[in-house]
Amino acid sequence: MAVTSIGAQLVAEFERMVRRDGGEVTLLAEDDDLIRVGYRPGSAGPDCKDDVCVLPQHELRQLMAETLRRRDPKIELVVEVLP
Repeated sequence: MAVTSIGAQLVAEFERMVRRDGGEVTLLAEDDDLIRVGYRPGSAGPDCKDDVCVLPQHELRQLMAETLRRRDPKIELVVEVLP
């Protein structure tokens, strides 16, 4: 049975959160001290119609970084917005 990396676990956890507004989170790269994640925001409008809002990049990064710190505080996280 394959062991899932910390980066893959982190992306899977937050993918569910951003998928609601049509967004996507992708693991771009991972090594011993850095995880790079791509974020493609969804298409929900700014009015949050039907309680669906786009999660701003800085908020996603903060939430992911807090989660990552609990798992391994030595690893740095970079979130890049994808077109």
